[in-house]
Amino acid sequence: MADIFGGSFKSISKVLDLCQLRHNILTANIANAETPHYKAYDLSFKNQLKEALEGSDAEIRLVCTNPKHISLQVQSIEDIKPQIVQISSSIPGLDKNTVDIDYQMSQMAENTMRYQVLVQTLVKKFAELKTAINEGRR
Repeated sequence: MADIFGGSFKSISKVLDLCQLRHNILTANIANAETPHYKAYDLSFKNQLKEALEGSDAEIRLVCTNPKHISLQVQSIEDIKPQIVQISSSIPGLDKNTVDIDYQMSQMAENTMRYQVLVQTLVKKFAELKTAINEGRR
């Protein structure tokens, strides 16, 4: 199915999965905003995603000729391996909790908007396919 849309379906699907994972992490942070000693976390994947989608024309890409080789660069969207990282910029409160509820809520809103835009894009892709199929019958 990815070939129908020129690979965009696969990219949108992967980013939707990453947004869902990030949503779960942000939800856990918000739920633990009052938990003593809780450390806030986030999902790190934006740089890898940018590299996979844009590529790098200025650099020489390394090719792995053996499965045991270690890849230094993200080759494709499937290679993105998100990392859960502890947010270090938050100043802990008196109970040593590092969740900044305002920041977490803003990140949740941003992530939700990104998810909605991707879903709308996917709906439009399917509408284009439906139109192509229906116009072929006329």
